[in-house]
Amino acid sequence: MPNRLAQETSPYLRQHKDNPVDWYPWGGEAFRFARETDRPVFLSIGYSSCHWCHVMEHGSFENEATSQVLNENFISVKVDREERPDVDEAYMTFVQLLTGRGGWPTSVFLTPDKKPIYGGTYWPDQDFRSICLRLAQLWKESRDELLDAAEYYSGALTEALTQSIPAEESAKDLVEELARTFDSRNGGFGGAPKFPPHTAIEYLLTQKSEKGREMAFSTLEKMALGGIRDHVGGGFHRYSTDGLWLLPHWEKMLYDNALMLANYSLAARVAPEGLRERFASVSEEIIAWLLREMRSPEGLFYSALDADSGGEEGTFYVWDYEELVSLADEEFARAYQSKPSGNFADESTGRASGKNILHLREPACDRYRKQLDRLLTARTTRVRPGLDDKAIVGWNGLAIYALVFAGALGEAEAAARAILDAEEQIGKLPHQITSGKPQGEAFIEDYAYLAYGLLHLPGFRPEAERLGKEMVERFYDQESGGFLSTGGSHEQLFGRTKPVLDQPLPSANAIAIRVLIALGEIDLAKAAISSLSGWLNRVPHGTEALATTALQLGDRELDQNRVRVSLHAVLQQSSGLRAVIRISVPEGWHIQSHDCTGGLIPTRVDYLRGSGSVTYPESENHIYEGDVLLHVASPTTGSVALAVHYQACSASECLLPETVNILI
Repeated sequence: MPNRLAQETSPYLRQHKDNPVDWYPWGGEAFRFARETDRPVFLSIGYSSCHWCHVMEHGSFENEATSQVLNENFISVKVDREERPDVDEAYMTFVQLLTGRGGWPTSVFLTPDKKPIYGGTYWPDQDFRSICLRLAQLWKESRDELLDAAEYYSGALTEALTQSIPAEESAKDLVEELARTFDSRNGGFGGAPKFPPHTAIEYLLTQKSEKGREMAFSTLEKMALGGIRDHVGGGFHRYSTDGLWLLPHWEKMLYDNALMLANYSLAARVAPEGLRERFASVSEEIIAWLLREMRSPEGLFYSALDADSGGEEGTFYVWDYEELVSLADEEFARAYQSKPSGNFADESTGRASGKNILHLREPACDRYRKQLDRLLTARTTRVRPGLDDKAIVGWNGLAIYALVFAGALGEAEAAARAILDAEEQIGKLPHQITSGKPQGEAFIEDYAYLAYGLLHLPGFRPEAERLGKEMVERFYDQESGGFLSTGGSHEQLFGRTKPVLDQPLPSANAIAIRVLIALGEIDLAKAAISSLSGWLNRVPHGTEALATTALQLGDRELDQNRVRVSLHAVLQQSSGLRAVIRISVPEGWHIQSHDCTGGLIPTRVDYLRGSGSVTYPESENHIYEGDVLLHVASPTTGSVALAVHYQACSASECLLPETVNILI
């Protein structure tokens, strides 16, 4: 008979509805019953695409003997970390303090008033059952000692979650800090396992160091060649278990791919000529995967695809050599480093797997597109990985920003409208939307990521301004500066925390401050940066998003050197429209002409919605100075969306290329 989790909307919780464990969802009923029955609480936190969560479920939570121990001695509570990031943050921090490491599933034993007693991550069934029996015995025979420990841990947890770091006078060179751990052979930073360094890449692409950009380009290129990329279907897996980007943990997360899309799109604009096409191709494949496999009927984007399919990790994505030769050809199999005996070892046994992960030694461009399409068609007959079909508002905000940056305005607009419709439906910004039903209360990351995405989407600035104002009212720390994770109406566990570190999402504070900058709230942005600046030196490898935000603030304060793009005139006619775009270039600076050569970015206008022509002015020495007028003519009678690309240079330096989207 299904347990209480059968009534939940979270795919992760529903995965456990048939367990013999008498699960409760997080909430008042569980902890009230724990007090009434005088039992401690066992809390298990995970997410639907977590491989080791599935392993612990099969080993322990489906085991009748282990379930009996839990049901007789504990009140068992299941939490989807993506639904309740506040609960996850609190108890993950406890496990990290207790054991020195973290991960999922997060397994914590609590008092009935939610104070932690003991915790860890994945435990094999025999170990887990022994821990349960020992803690049950201690609860009956030495409860005072457990309660004293819980009180101590709660105090330490409150201090850890709410501490601030004072600013330091000397600033570290983040490029040099990253260079210390850069893997010059394989890209990325440090050794195995390797996670895509999203925020480090963004920082390195944004600042002006050639050394920094080379590290970013190298990492993006190596990841694009590796097995962490799904060469058949597009998109990237969560991380690589080795240092070569070969053997991934197979889950695919929306936030990873949104951040990848933004970085590959940025790299396609700023990289040397030979790399631009490769990076643009990766971006196009990510978009194709998002639209094919991750999009809801409302235009929202689902959270994740599972690592497992058919009860085994990665089987959806790997290939027999004979299968590859039959569906493609031997040249393809060799190019993608495939072997009759397989090209990777099983992670748990170390033995040859007999299977192949597609990866490349050198870029193949579109040489094997037909073969890859055949493999994609063949893969549709396999058992698909499980889909986590909840749409998290903040993650969709990241996707909206990335899609706009990549030029997919229509898809970004559909997601934005679906979220705003859901907000109107319940009268507040939700945290998630599942099967069209908005749920939960938005956290700071939902507000920050969504507002940031809307600020870049033509026609949505009023909504972004409203959300930015609400964000300040609900989350800004008026006493110390910076943004808090939760609003006053959220459940308070061990104090209101400030999300500063990138793990693996960019810090919500970093993105919230970018919203302030874009809205012209410069004094508030400066105060927030100042209040958090101590973290930049203390944890340089975990605050790259905040460092990028500081660069943006510095650029904004040098506003007199900024190129400005505006609509100079618009004439609507029955036969279409005529418009003039004005690019105002400050004195001492110039932008490249539309026909410039030599590796710099030419000034150009692309139609993102609608079609038509653009007339560029004549240039002298392939540069434009002062006020530059571009004439647009379109037969479209509806709205037209344009992307204006340019690169500003002075006599001594060239800034990063920029793109401004305009809706007419």
